[in-house]
Amino acid sequence: MTPAVASRRLALVAGLLGAAAAPACSRREPPPPPPAAAAAPAEAPGEGERSPAVSRVEREGLSIAFELRPLTGAGDRPEARTDATAVFTITDAATGAPARDLGPLAWMSRRAGAPPDDAGCQDKIKSFMAGLIAVRPEVDMNAYLLWTQNQDNTLSVINPQLAFNRSKLRSIVTLAAGSTSLALHPDGDRLYVTLQSGRGLAIVDTRRSLVAANVPVGADPMRVAVAPDGRTVWVGNDGDGTVTVVDARAASVLKTLRAGPGHHEIAFSGGGRTAWITSRDASTVTAVDAVTLEPVAEIEIGQGAAAVAASDAAGAVYVANQPRGEIVILDAGRRAVAGRVAVKAGVDAVGFEPGGRFAFALNPAKGEVSILDASTGSLAHTLPGFASPDALAFTKTYAYVRNLGESRISLIDLPSLERPGKPAVVEVQVGQQPPRAAKGPRSAAPFAVLPDGNGAIVANPADKVLYYYVEGLMAPMGTLSNYGREPRAALIEDRSLKEVQPGVYAATVRLGDEGVHDVELLLRGRRVAACLEATVAPSAVPAEDRSPGLTVEPLFDAGADLEVSKPATLRFRATPKGSAPPLEAKEMKVMIFRFPVGFRDTVQPRAEPDGAFSVTFTPPEPGQYRFLLAAESRNAPLGALPFVDLHASTGAAPDAGGAR
Repeated sequence: MTPAVASRRLALVAGLLGAAAAPACSRREPPPPPPAAAAAPAEAPGEGERSPAVSRVEREGLSIAFELRPLTGAGDRPEARTDATAVFTITDAATGAPARDLGPLAWMSRRAGAPPDDAGCQDKIKSFMAGLIAVRPEVDMNAYLLWTQNQDNTLSVINPQLAFNRSKLRSIVTLAAGSTSLALHPDGDRLYVTLQSGRGLAIVDTRRSLVAANVPVGADPMRVAVAPDGRTVWVGNDGDGTVTVVDARAASVLKTLRAGPGHHEIAFSGGGRTAWITSRDASTVTAVDAVTLEPVAEIEIGQGAAAVAASDAAGAVYVANQPRGEIVILDAGRRAVAGRVAVKAGVDAVGFEPGGRFAFALNPAKGEVSILDASTGSLAHTLPGFASPDALAFTKTYAYVRNLGESRISLIDLPSLERPGKPAVVEVQVGQQPPRAAKGPRSAAPFAVLPDGNGAIVANPADKVLYYYVEGLMAPMGTLSNYGREPRAALIEDRSLKEVQPGVYAATVRLGDEGVHDVELLLRGRRVAACLEATVAPSAVPAEDRSPGLTVEPLFDAGADLEVSKPATLRFRATPKGSAPPLEAKEMKVMIFRFPVGFRDTVQPRAEPDGAFSVTFTPPEPGQYRFLLAAESRNAPLGALPFVDLHASTGAAPDAGGAR
């Protein structure tokens, strides 16, 4: 984000807080019985044992309660002992009716003295919204991360919310081979990535930014899809005509299905009860019971299926047949062909908008987008003027179409589809080069829709940049660097508060140190700010388990000056405690940032022949920097180990950053 954008964001925060009445602070009190309207149903996150006390306050006619609930269903995972579900229950103070659609933002910060007054609470919220690394909360309930699939064997993890002009890179995940596609688990804690060169399916732990497992699948895995219930992962193996079904949690193969030769696409209908598999070089579509994993139908449609999409609202499955130039409509209930709609040869992608009524079919060869109305099973619009449209995504308001041959995206207004006349199309210039200028295979997922649903982050591999676009603007709001890597696909892992039932907003959080914490809350929907509190109990994890499982010894002279614009090799030793196995470079990440705010970069260290590790750092400008090491797999998240101060200036000694 540019400095001007950051300034506008801070001004917006100030406006929200200025418009709100003075925030209220509260102390914990025994929880009164919750009103019936706000009672949590059985399926609500964190159901079960409640925390011993609830922090409660009334504000602007709203009753706001906060509590930390034990994380249920977590088994004996060590990290579960420090995880909890943060829950805000917000109701009308007079009637007890749930208060909906409030758009809450919330943080927890360890209390250093007396509870904050009104001005102190506002100041904390402003500083947290600014995203400054020098002023960070212990718990951020608003976080979302951007994951990019790169042209090499890496995934980038980027925090798009930090208000830095420079680095937002959080970490790099190194895979066993180059990747072909990726899909996120509905819970957001696992990312599934198909790999080239016979390396199978990588399962990435998103909380630790590490590859947790590699699962062997079939030959040449390409498409990956997670079932809506999150129980299974489906991998299309283009090299041997099969689809591998993997247990999403156990990381084991459940079944291998014969699906026909050629490229496979996968869609789900009936709330995920049926999986539909296409094979480009076969003449049939296979329907599979997603529970028993048994094929239940093979439907003849003709050779050349290029894409498939399902709509439960329409009870239909649409298959794009590329050489025939038609959309085959399947009745999902009867598992039979219900109709065929002629478009043009070359149709290569199909997708339903969120309402499930209109289907969009992209034709890169003809430069057209065809829009079909599922309520009539007919072609509603044909829109020309696109430059090889090949990828599609949706918000509530627009269909986003990538133009492969030009550096622009086209936004098709969804509400206009129900009005007479031609749908409205907005053209937005995104980048300098057309995506086609990037060499290598292209992804069908260059759009990462923002959690608020009002924009998207757009990956342009030719520019090696990600563009941050917010609806209503005629150009991207800012850019995110991918540090020389080509971002081919992008998706967002949303860790923010969600309204899990009317008036109940929850998020899973990783708790910090024990003690009293202030809970800062901003309700964007009502422009209300409030301060509550929570007590983090002593961890159930023994003290020896909570301490970092390694020691770090810098092998560079921290007191020497580094030279601006000159690469310096920073060597260090990382030694595990006790009888733990030796550390590997892939377990660690190093963050170097300019203190108190400015440049920030996170990299994976290299293993050295003598057992040490190293990173290369090029100071961009004079000033003080800090070197931090993290190894979450060894109980050492970022900040758990002591930092090392660095200093950079112009004309420093040539060997300032060298090893000793």
